[in-house]
Amino acid sequence: SLRDISLRQGISLLYLEQIFSKLKKNNIITLLILTTTCIFLNAQDNSVEKKPEKMLIEGEIVGLACYTSSGLMGSEHKSCAKRCLTRGTPAGILDKDGNLFVIAAPSPGYSAYAAETIRLNGLVIDGRISPDKMEIVNDKKWEEISLVGGSPKSN
Repeated sequence: SLRDISLRQGISLLYLEQIFSKLKKNNIITLLILTTTCIFLNAQDNSVEKKPEKMLIEGEIVGLACYTSSGLMGSEHKSCAKRCLTRGTPAGILDKDGNLFVIAAPSPGYSAYAAETIRLNGLVIDGRISPDKMEIVNDKKWEEISLVGGSPKSN
């Protein structure tokens, strides 16, 4: 109802009623569009703030530009991904279920791990991970890599 929309969105009920009244008189199509927009806004619950969740993500390091535009990944794309990450193209980690997470850290440090499977541990919110721990496989065992500002330390 208009009252619910008014309360949830912080818009004056009188104002909404005036708008709907004028729209009813002038143009039903506009009314339908506005109604749909109000329903959409009403469905969004802004009162619940998302909190970061601590997660461990295991997956392949990808260059976001190539992966999101063309689906490029894997060993056949490794050299291109390395170049892109070195130049600062954002890095992502693609898990085994196909979920893509943006790595919220400087990407050049991840260039050495392009197309490699790694583990990142950190806070995740809205598809972004802020890593505080990274591991790679070395001799069939997970080995921790030092991070500086969320990015692997350069040698």
